[in-house]
Amino acid sequence: MMRWRGAMLDISRHYFDAAFIKKTLSSLAIFDYNTLHLHLTDDQGWRLESKVFPLLHEVGSIRKQSQNNHGLLEPTYDGKEHSGYLTQDDVREIVSHANSLGMQVIPEINIPGHTGALLAAYPQFGINKAAVEVSGRWGISDYLLRPFPETFEFLEKVFQEVATLFPSEYIHVGGDESLIDNWLKDPEVVAWMKNQDFLTTKDVFIYFMREVEKIIKGLGKKMVTWDDAFAFDPEQATQATVMSWRGDAIAQIALDHGREVIQGPVFPTYFDYSQEVSESEPLAIGGPVTLDDVLAFIPLPGVTGVQFQLWSEYIQSPVHAEYMMWPRAAALAYRCWGKGEDFESYFAERKAKLDELGVTIRDQNPLKRLNIAHLGIGEYYRGFDTDQMMQTLEKSAIAGEVAEFN
Repeated sequence: MMRWRGAMLDISRHYFDAAFIKKTLSSLAIFDYNTLHLHLTDDQGWRLESKVFPLLHEVGSIRKQSQNNHGLLEPTYDGKEHSGYLTQDDVREIVSHANSLGMQVIPEINIPGHTGALLAAYPQFGINKAAVEVSGRWGISDYLLRPFPETFEFLEKVFQEVATLFPSEYIHVGGDESLIDNWLKDPEVVAWMKNQDFLTTKDVFIYFMREVEKIIKGLGKKMVTWDDAFAFDPEQATQATVMSWRGDAIAQIALDHGREVIQGPVFPTYFDYSQEVSESEPLAIGGPVTLDDVLAFIPLPGVTGVQFQLWSEYIQSPVHAEYMMWPRAAALAYRCWGKGEDFESYFAERKAKLDELGVTIRDQNPLKRLNIAHLGIGEYYRGFDTDQMMQTLEKSAIAGEVAEFN
Protein backbone atom coordinates (compact mmCIF):
# COMPACT_ATOMS: atom_id res chain seq x y z
CA MET A 1 0.00 0.00 0.00
CA MET A 2 1.18 3.55 -0.78
CA ARG A 3 3.34 4.91 2.06
CA TRP A 4 1.85 8.45 2.23
CA ARG A 5 -1.94 8.43 1.92
CA GLY A 6 -2.68 12.04 2.61
CA ALA A 7 -5.25 14.76 3.11
CA MET A 8 -4.51 18.45 3.62
CA LEU A 9 -6.78 20.74 5.60
CA ASP A 10 -6.20 24.50 5.43
CA ILE A 11 -7.20 26.02 8.78
CA SER A 12 -5.46 29.34 8.09
CA ARG A 13 -7.91 30.91 5.65
CA HIS A 14 -10.88 29.76 7.73
CA TYR A 15 -10.29 28.27 11.14
CA PHE A 16 -11.54 24.76 11.93
CA ASP A 17 -11.34 23.64 15.54
CA ALA A 18 -9.86 20.55 17.19
CA ALA A 19 -13.21 18.75 17.35
CA PHE A 20 -13.66 19.02 13.58
CA ILE A 21 -10.06 17.98 12.93
CA LYS A 22 -10.50 14.86 15.10
CA LYS A 23 -13.78 14.02 13.34
CA THR A 24 -12.01 14.44 9.99
CA LEU A 25 -9.22 12.10 11.11
CA SER A 26 -11.84 9.49 12.06
CA SER A 27 -13.56 9.78 8.69
CA LEU A 28 -10.29 9.55 6.74
CA ALA A 29 -9.20 6.48 8.69
CA ILE A 30 -12.24 4.58 7.37
CA PHE A 31 -10.63 4.81 3.92
CA ASP A 32 -7.09 3.93 5.05
CA TYR A 33 -5.68 7.45 4.92
CA ASN A 34 -2.62 7.65 7.17
CA THR A 35 -1.58 11.33 6.96
CA LEU A 36 -3.31 14.61 7.79
CA HIS A 37 -1.33 17.65 6.66
CA LEU A 38 -2.45 20.76 8.58
CA HIS A 39 -1.84 24.07 6.79
CA LEU A 40 -1.46 26.12 9.98
CA THR A 41 -0.11 29.48 8.77
CA ASP A 42 -0.57 31.87 5.89
CA ASP A 43 -1.20 35.53 5.13
CA GLN A 44 -4.74 35.22 6.48
CA GLY A 45 -4.04 33.65 9.85
CA TRP A 46 -1.60 31.94 12.24
CA ARG A 47 -3.47 29.04 13.86
CA LEU A 48 -1.07 27.55 16.42
CA GLU A 49 -0.45 28.68 20.00
CA SER A 50 3.18 29.64 20.59
CA LYS A 51 4.57 29.95 24.08
CA VAL A 52 7.94 31.05 22.70
CA PHE A 53 6.56 33.86 20.47
CA PRO A 54 3.03 34.46 21.79
CA LEU A 55 2.29 37.36 19.42
CA LEU A 56 2.13 34.75 16.64
CA HIS A 57 -1.27 33.60 17.88
CA GLU A 58 -2.28 36.68 19.89
CA VAL A 59 -1.91 38.97 16.84
CA GLY A 60 -1.54 36.59 13.91
CA SER A 61 -4.76 34.63 14.51
CA ILE A 62 -7.06 37.65 14.16
CA ARG A 63 -8.05 39.38 10.95
CA LYS A 64 -10.46 42.29 10.75
CA GLN A 65 -12.50 40.96 7.85
CA SER A 66 -12.56 38.43 5.03
CA GLN A 67 -13.07 38.70 1.30
CA ASN A 68 -16.58 37.47 0.47
CA ASN A 69 -16.42 37.23 -3.30
CA HIS A 70 -14.25 35.41 -5.81
CA GLY A 71 -10.54 36.18 -5.97
CA LEU A 72 -10.79 37.08 -9.67
CA LEU A 73 -13.14 39.94 -8.81
CA GLU A 74 -12.46 43.32 -7.23
CA PRO A 75 -12.57 42.35 -3.54
CA THR A 76 -15.53 42.99 -1.32
CA TYR A 77 -15.39 42.18 2.39
CA ASP A 78 -17.75 40.88 5.05
CA GLY A 79 -16.72 43.35 7.77
CA LYS A 80 -16.56 40.51 10.34
CA GLU A 81 -13.55 39.67 12.49
CA HIS A 82 -12.28 36.11 11.98
CA SER A 83 -10.09 34.43 14.57
CA GLY A 84 -9.11 31.15 16.20
CA TYR A 85 -6.09 28.97 16.86
CA LEU A 86 -5.23 25.52 18.17
CA THR A 87 -3.90 25.52 21.70
CA GLN A 88 -0.98 23.26 22.47
CA ASP A 89 -3.39 21.02 24.41
CA ASP A 90 -5.60 20.89 21.28
CA VAL A 91 -2.62 19.69 19.27
CA ARG A 92 -1.79 16.99 21.81
CA GLU A 93 -5.40 15.75 21.65
CA ILE A 94 -5.37 15.76 17.83
CA VAL A 95 -2.04 13.91 17.68
CA SER A 96 -3.21 11.38 20.28
CA HIS A 97 -6.42 10.75 18.32
CA ALA A 98 -4.42 10.36 15.10
CA ASN A 99 -2.07 7.88 16.80
CA SER A 100 -5.04 5.81 17.94
CA LEU A 101 -6.09 5.54 14.28
CA GLY A 102 -2.61 4.73 13.00
CA MET A 103 -2.26 8.18 11.42
CA GLN A 104 0.31 10.97 11.51
CA VAL A 105 -0.32 14.73 11.57
CA ILE A 106 2.13 16.82 9.54
CA PRO A 107 2.36 20.53 10.45
CA GLU A 108 2.98 23.18 7.81
CA ILE A 109 4.58 26.50 8.72
CA ASN A 110 4.79 28.39 5.44
CA ILE A 111 7.96 30.36 4.57
CA PRO A 112 9.42 32.58 3.10
CA GLY A 113 6.21 33.81 1.41
CA HIS A 114 2.63 33.41 2.65
CA THR A 115 3.95 34.99 5.85
CA GLY A 116 1.54 37.92 6.34
CA ALA A 117 0.16 36.68 9.68
CA LEU A 118 3.67 35.97 11.01
CA LEU A 119 4.83 39.44 9.99
CA ALA A 120 1.76 41.11 11.49
CA ALA A 121 3.10 39.75 14.79
CA TYR A 122 6.85 40.22 14.19
CA PRO A 123 7.37 42.73 11.35
CA GLN A 124 11.12 43.01 12.05
CA PHE A 125 11.66 39.80 10.07
CA GLY A 126 10.02 41.06 6.87
CA ILE A 127 11.01 43.22 3.90
CA ASN A 128 11.93 46.73 5.08
CA LYS A 129 10.57 45.72 8.52
CA ALA A 130 7.29 47.14 7.25
CA ALA A 131 4.13 47.03 9.37
CA VAL A 132 1.79 44.30 8.15
CA GLU A 133 -1.86 43.47 8.84
CA VAL A 134 -3.27 39.96 8.76
CA SER A 135 -4.78 39.86 5.28
CA GLY A 136 -8.47 39.39 4.57
CA ARG A 137 -7.87 39.14 0.84
CA TRP A 138 -7.36 35.88 -1.06
CA GLY A 139 -4.47 35.31 -3.45
CA ILE A 140 -0.68 35.64 -3.47
CA SER A 141 0.84 38.41 -1.34
CA ASP A 142 4.05 40.44 -1.47
CA TYR A 143 5.15 39.41 2.04
CA LEU A 144 8.59 37.82 2.36
CA LEU A 145 10.93 36.99 5.23
CA ARG A 146 14.38 38.55 5.06
CA PRO A 147 17.29 36.11 4.54
CA PHE A 148 19.25 37.30 7.58
CA PRO A 149 20.73 35.41 10.57
CA GLU A 150 18.17 36.82 13.00
CA THR A 151 15.37 35.43 10.81
CA PHE A 152 16.84 31.95 10.90
CA GLU A 153 17.39 32.19 14.69
CA PHE A 154 13.71 33.08 15.02
CA LEU A 155 12.61 30.27 12.67
CA GLU A 156 14.78 27.74 14.51
CA LYS A 157 12.93 28.49 17.76
CA VAL A 158 9.56 28.36 15.97
CA PHE A 159 10.32 24.99 14.38
CA GLN A 160 11.76 23.63 17.66
CA GLU A 161 8.43 24.37 19.33
CA VAL A 162 6.49 22.86 16.42
CA ALA A 163 8.66 19.73 16.51
CA THR A 164 7.94 19.19 20.21
CA LEU A 165 4.18 19.33 19.52
CA PHE A 166 4.11 17.20 16.38
CA PRO A 167 6.06 13.91 16.63
CA SER A 168 5.68 13.32 12.87
CA GLU A 169 8.59 12.25 10.70
CA TYR A 170 8.07 15.34 8.50
CA ILE A 171 7.63 19.10 8.82
CA HIS A 172 6.23 21.00 5.82
CA VAL A 173 7.74 24.45 5.27
CA GLY A 174 5.76 25.66 2.25
CA GLY A 175 8.21 27.37 -0.06
CA ASP A 176 5.46 28.12 -2.58
CA GLU A 177 4.27 31.21 -4.42
CA SER A 178 7.04 33.41 -3.04
CA LEU A 179 7.34 36.63 -5.07
CA ILE A 180 11.09 36.61 -4.60
CA ASP A 181 11.85 39.75 -6.62
CA ASN A 182 10.30 41.70 -3.74
CA TRP A 183 13.59 41.17 -1.89
CA LEU A 184 14.98 43.79 -4.27
CA LYS A 185 12.67 46.37 -2.68
CA ASP A 186 14.65 46.16 0.57
CA PRO A 187 17.96 48.10 0.37
CA GLU A 188 19.45 46.07 3.22
CA VAL A 189 18.72 42.81 1.39
CA VAL A 190 20.19 44.23 -1.84
CA ALA A 191 23.37 45.28 -0.01
CA TRP A 192 23.59 41.85 1.66
CA MET A 193 23.17 40.15 -1.75
CA LYS A 194 26.17 42.07 -3.07
CA ASN A 195 28.25 41.07 -0.06
CA GLN A 196 27.28 37.42 -0.58
CA ASP A 197 27.91 37.56 -4.35
CA PHE A 198 24.31 36.55 -5.01
CA LEU A 199 23.42 37.67 -8.53
CA THR A 200 19.70 36.83 -8.55
CA THR A 201 16.81 36.47 -6.13
CA LYS A 202 16.67 32.77 -7.04
CA ASP A 203 20.14 32.48 -5.49
CA VAL A 204 18.73 34.09 -2.35
CA PHE A 205 15.77 31.71 -2.31
CA ILE A 206 18.00 28.63 -2.67
CA TYR A 207 20.18 29.92 0.19
CA PHE A 208 17.10 30.60 2.32
CA MET A 209 15.65 27.13 1.84
CA ARG A 210 19.01 25.47 2.52
CA GLU A 211 19.26 27.32 5.83
CA VAL A 212 15.77 26.15 6.74
CA GLU A 213 16.69 22.61 5.70
CA LYS A 214 19.59 22.70 8.20
CA ILE A 215 17.11 23.67 10.93
CA ILE A 216 14.64 20.90 10.07
CA LYS A 217 17.39 18.25 9.77
CA GLY A 218 18.83 19.43 13.08
CA LEU A 219 15.49 18.62 14.68
CA GLY A 220 15.67 15.07 13.32
CA LYS A 221 12.85 15.71 10.84
CA LYS A 222 12.45 15.45 7.08
CA MET A 223 11.51 18.65 5.24
CA VAL A 224 8.63 18.86 2.79
CA THR A 225 8.08 21.73 0.33
CA TRP A 226 5.61 22.49 -2.41
CA ASP A 227 7.06 21.93 -5.87
CA ASP A 228 7.81 25.66 -6.33
CA ALA A 229 10.82 25.39 -4.01
CA PHE A 230 12.22 22.55 -6.13
CA ALA A 231 11.27 23.95 -9.55
CA PHE A 232 13.12 27.26 -9.12
CA ASP A 233 16.34 25.30 -9.69
CA PRO A 234 16.15 21.47 -9.60
CA GLU A 235 19.95 21.17 -9.67
CA GLN A 236 20.46 23.41 -6.63
CA ALA A 237 17.29 22.68 -4.65
CA THR A 238 17.26 21.16 -1.18
CA GLN A 239 16.79 17.43 -0.67
CA ALA A 240 13.27 18.05 0.66
CA THR A 241 10.33 15.81 -0.20
CA VAL A 242 8.52 17.51 -3.10
CA MET A 243 4.78 17.96 -2.82
CA SER A 244 3.82 18.37 -6.44
CA TRP A 245 0.71 20.47 -7.12
CA ARG A 246 1.43 21.65 -10.67
CA GLY A 247 1.06 18.44 -12.63
CA ASP A 248 2.92 15.27 -13.67
CA ALA A 249 5.84 16.88 -15.47
CA ILE A 250 7.40 18.62 -12.45
CA ALA A 251 6.65 15.55 -10.32
CA GLN A 252 8.57 13.38 -12.79
CA ILE A 253 11.51 15.80 -12.83
CA ALA A 254 11.64 15.58 -9.03
CA LEU A 255 11.57 11.78 -9.21
CA ASP A 256 14.36 11.87 -11.79
CA HIS A 257 16.39 13.97 -9.34
CA GLY A 258 15.98 11.34 -6.64
CA ARG A 259 13.47 13.19 -4.49
CA GLU A 260 10.59 11.69 -2.57
CA VAL A 261 7.43 12.94 -4.28
CA ILE A 262 3.91 13.38 -2.95
CA GLN A 263 1.47 13.96 -5.81
CA GLY A 264 -1.31 16.44 -5.13
CA PRO A 265 -2.08 18.10 -8.47
CA VAL A 266 -4.77 20.79 -8.67
CA PHE A 267 -6.57 18.52 -11.13
CA PRO A 268 -7.97 16.30 -9.70
CA THR A 269 -6.88 16.49 -6.01
CA TYR A 270 -7.86 20.07 -5.08
CA PHE A 271 -11.21 19.44 -3.44
CA ASP A 272 -11.90 23.14 -2.93
CA TYR A 273 -12.75 23.11 -6.65
CA SER A 274 -16.44 22.56 -7.29
CA GLN A 275 -17.80 19.13 -8.10
CA GLU A 276 -20.04 20.71 -10.73
CA VAL A 277 -19.97 24.22 -12.19
CA SER A 278 -23.45 25.28 -11.22
CA GLU A 279 -25.35 27.93 -9.29
CA SER A 280 -26.75 25.12 -7.18
CA GLU A 281 -23.27 24.56 -5.71
CA PRO A 282 -21.48 26.84 -3.21
CA LEU A 283 -19.04 29.44 -4.54
CA ALA A 284 -15.71 27.71 -5.23
CA ILE A 285 -12.32 28.81 -6.55
CA GLY A 286 -13.06 27.06 -9.86
CA GLY A 287 -14.06 23.78 -11.35
CA PRO A 288 -15.09 21.24 -12.07
CA VAL A 289 -13.24 18.37 -10.41
CA THR A 290 -15.78 15.59 -10.68
CA LEU A 291 -15.95 12.22 -8.98
CA ASP A 292 -15.11 10.60 -12.33
CA ASP A 293 -12.07 12.87 -12.67
CA VAL A 294 -10.79 11.63 -9.32
CA LEU A 295 -11.49 8.00 -10.22
CA ALA A 296 -9.48 8.42 -13.45
CA PHE A 297 -6.37 9.75 -11.69
CA ILE A 298 -3.23 7.64 -12.22
CA PRO A 299 -0.29 8.29 -9.86
CA LEU A 300 3.18 8.22 -11.37
CA PRO A 301 5.26 5.09 -10.77
CA GLY A 302 7.69 5.59 -7.90
CA VAL A 303 5.88 8.31 -5.94
CA THR A 304 5.91 8.07 -2.15
CA GLY A 305 2.30 9.12 -1.89
CA VAL A 306 -0.78 10.96 -3.02
CA GLN A 307 -2.69 13.69 -1.21
CA PHE A 308 -5.86 15.71 -1.69
CA GLN A 309 -6.02 19.37 -0.68
CA LEU A 310 -8.90 21.26 0.93
CA TRP A 311 -7.99 24.95 0.81
CA SER A 312 -10.49 27.02 2.75
CA GLU A 313 -10.69 30.50 1.23
CA TYR A 314 -14.21 29.68 0.07
CA ILE A 315 -15.09 27.21 2.83
CA GLN A 316 -16.21 28.56 6.19
CA SER A 317 -18.11 25.73 7.87
CA PRO A 318 -17.65 22.03 8.73
CA VAL A 319 -20.76 21.07 6.69
CA HIS A 320 -19.35 22.80 3.61
CA ALA A 321 -15.88 21.28 4.15
CA GLU A 322 -17.29 17.76 4.37
CA TYR A 323 -19.53 18.32 1.35
CA MET A 324 -16.42 19.14 -0.68
CA MET A 325 -14.47 16.16 0.69
CA TRP A 326 -17.02 13.37 0.38
CA PRO A 327 -17.32 11.26 -1.70
CA ARG A 328 -14.25 12.55 -3.59
CA ALA A 329 -11.89 11.62 -0.73
CA ALA A 330 -13.26 8.07 -0.89
CA ALA A 331 -12.74 8.01 -4.67
CA LEU A 332 -9.09 9.03 -4.34
CA ALA A 333 -8.52 6.30 -1.75
CA TYR A 334 -10.22 3.69 -3.93
CA ARG A 335 -8.24 4.72 -6.99
CA CYS A 336 -4.81 4.89 -5.35
CA TRP A 337 -4.84 2.17 -2.67
CA GLY A 338 -8.34 0.76 -2.24
CA LYS A 339 -9.56 -2.70 -3.14
CA GLY A 340 -12.83 -3.84 -4.65
CA GLU A 341 -14.46 -4.46 -8.00
CA ASP A 342 -16.02 -1.02 -8.33
CA PHE A 343 -16.15 2.27 -6.47
CA GLU A 344 -19.88 2.13 -5.78
CA SER A 345 -19.62 -1.07 -3.72
CA TYR A 346 -16.34 0.08 -2.08
CA PHE A 347 -18.01 3.30 -0.91
CA ALA A 348 -21.28 1.63 0.06
CA GLU A 349 -19.43 -0.79 2.36
CA ARG A 350 -17.94 2.14 4.29
CA LYS A 351 -20.63 4.81 4.08
CA ALA A 352 -22.44 3.65 7.23
CA LYS A 353 -19.34 4.50 9.26
CA LEU A 354 -19.33 8.03 7.82
CA ASP A 355 -23.02 8.30 8.67
CA GLU A 356 -22.31 7.21 12.25
CA LEU A 357 -19.83 10.08 12.54
CA GLY A 358 -22.45 12.50 11.19
CA VAL A 359 -20.37 13.36 8.12
CA THR A 360 -22.02 15.43 5.37
CA ILE A 361 -21.77 13.67 1.99
CA ARG A 362 -22.65 15.13 -1.40
CA ASP A 363 -25.18 12.65 -2.73
CA GLN A 364 -24.72 11.52 -6.31
CA ASN A 365 -28.49 11.86 -6.79
CA PRO A 366 -29.29 15.58 -7.24
CA LEU A 367 -32.76 15.01 -5.79
CA LYS A 368 -31.26 13.72 -2.52
CA ARG A 369 -28.45 16.26 -2.39
CA LEU A 370 -28.18 18.70 0.48
CA ASN A 371 -28.56 22.22 -0.90
CA ILE A 372 -25.71 24.24 0.59
CA ALA A 373 -25.22 26.85 -2.12
CA HIS A 374 -25.95 29.49 0.53
CA LEU A 375 -22.86 28.38 2.49
CA GLY A 376 -20.57 29.81 -0.18
CA ILE A 377 -19.02 33.18 0.63
CA GLY A 378 -20.70 35.11 -2.16
CA GLU A 379 -22.80 35.04 -5.27
CA TYR A 380 -22.15 32.42 -7.93
CA TYR A 381 -19.10 33.09 -10.09
CA ARG A 382 -17.52 30.67 -12.54
CA GLY A 383 -13.96 31.07 -11.25
CA PHE A 384 -10.95 29.26 -12.68
CA ASP A 385 -11.49 26.60 -15.32
CA THR A 386 -9.55 23.51 -14.26
CA ASP A 387 -8.17 22.74 -17.75
CA GLN A 388 -6.85 26.28 -18.28
CA MET A 389 -5.54 26.41 -14.73
CA MET A 390 -3.53 23.21 -15.15
CA GLN A 391 -2.02 24.45 -18.42
CA THR A 392 -0.91 27.66 -16.67
CA LEU A 393 0.47 25.77 -13.68
CA GLU A 394 2.34 23.16 -15.70
CA LYS A 395 4.03 25.83 -17.83
CA SER A 396 5.06 27.83 -14.75
CA ALA A 397 6.46 24.71 -13.04
CA ILE A 398 8.62 23.68 -16.01
CA ALA A 399 9.86 27.26 -16.39
CA GLY A 400 10.73 27.45 -12.68
CA GLU A 401 8.46 30.44 -12.20
CA VAL A 402 5.81 31.46 -9.70
CA ALA A 403 2.33 30.71 -11.00
CA GLU A 404 0.60 34.08 -10.88
CA PHE A 405 -3.00 33.69 -11.83
CA ASN A 406 -4.80 36.12 -9.51
